[in-house]
Amino acid sequence: MRLSSVVLSTSDLSEEITFAVQEQDPLHRYLIRAMVGIDAEDIIPKFYGFGATSGKKMYEYTKKPIDIVMRVSLNPVFHVNESVSEIRDAIYRLISANRFGELTLQFKDGSSIVSAIKGSITKMEVPYFTKTPELQVTINCPDPIFRSIQPINIPPAELPSTNPVKLTDQSSTAPHGFTFKVKFTATTTTFVIQDDPTTPDWKFQVTPSTSFLTNDELHFSSEFGNKRVFWNKAVGTDIELMDKVTSDSVWPQVFPGLNDLYFLQIANFDWLEVKHYSAYWGI
Repeated sequence: MRLSSVVLSTSDLSEEITFAVQEQDPLHRYLIRAMVGIDAEDIIPKFYGFGATSGKKMYEYTKKPIDIVMRVSLNPVFHVNESVSEIRDAIYRLISANRFGELTLQFKDGSSIVSAIKGSITKMEVPYFTKTPELQVTINCPDPIFRSIQPINIPPAELPSTNPVKLTDQSSTAPHGFTFKVKFTATTTTFVIQDDPTTPDWKFQVTPSTSFLTNDELHFSSEFGNKRVFWNKAVGTDIELMDKVTSDSVWPQVFPGLNDLYFLQIANFDWLEVKHYSAYWGI
């Protein structure tokens, strides 16, 4: 990815600071001299089961929480009587700008946001007696995957009414979850997604106590930190279905490239929404 600036902001965007990349704007108030933690270090394969048909070991590749460290030069605008202390304090204020302490680090190419990651400031190191005023800020990110700010929405009209459902992601470098909503057009007792029509290696199955009825909706998310399945009944009642997901279920993901998914009850519903966020191992 090509970077021209990095923006550190509160989650509600009420406060933000823009850091210029060194070669882009050498006179900027905040100039990044060095940055670490934005590459794909220490990718960990976590074994979670065997393929039901192939017998092969299945792995979920992940990373440990990361620390992004920026060394920043401070360049106050002296002709308007701005001091080094003033622009340094602006970063200090971000440490606890809200009750949650969560910040968003956006990586930009010109005016376009190419990816973002959430975290919180855990350390500010200031060498007060150096010739060039600068500081080092550390941002801890519990979710180590970089993601797009805006979701990729697939219009329902572009989704098939027969299997397989092909989801293509040519921008991501890392696997990720997705969300969808469907509306049932017939009574349906169970809902199954799997990787093959007849001999799947994995499947995801949710079976409620009573059947889905016509005009009921199923809402699904396998996004990181937001896995959920709930049933929106036509009468207007929402019912959480996490306890109705079978114990051997594997949550479906979208991998970089082409993904074939089989929704076994696809004849019994209409698509309302499918979307996902692009995901990246590093910048």
